[in-house]
Amino acid sequence: MKVNLLILLFACSAGIALAQPHGQEAGYAVRQTELKQEPYSDAATTGTLPERAPVKIVSRQGGWLKIESASGAGWVRMLAIRTGATEGAGGDSGLKQLFNVARSGSSGTAVATGVRGLDREQIRNAQPNAAELGRMAQFAASEADAERFANGAGLAAQAIDYLPAQQPGSAGPAGQ
Repeated sequence: MKVNLLILLFACSAGIALAQPHGQEAGYAVRQTELKQEPYSDAATTGTLPERAPVKIVSRQGGWLKIESASGAGWVRMLAIRTGATEGAGGDSGLKQLFNVARSGSSGTAVATGVRGLDREQIRNAQPNAAELGRMAQFAASEADAERFANGAGLAAQAIDYLPAQQPGSAGPAGQ
């Protein structure tokens, strides 16, 4: 069921362009981060964005945001920026914010698993894209292809036993 839901979400969002204008949303850096020339980890670093620096989000591509700030313009990782709040706002940052993504309630944080980076309008207007779903099939590997790849890389098959069943009241596999 989860796999079918993920495939449906992917197929629905596949028609959305990779770099979308984001309506000039404001935010701030939750930690010091590098400004990159392009949205890639190995892209040239053009500067440093200080912690709590206010930013204007220009566009989005995958897990990257193109931003403008007093420190300059460039690409930063999405999780380095908190949107919709001012630099003096309290709240979670860094890893704690990441683990609270699925929390909801008075904090205003909504469940967004699988669709982070898409706004409500994009999700509401998403349509299935059968052509993109068909293109995904091109990435499937047959058992024979996988065996050829493994043999070419010098890998050998190994039999691995299942873990013993966990007994009621035990702390882990095999009573650990």
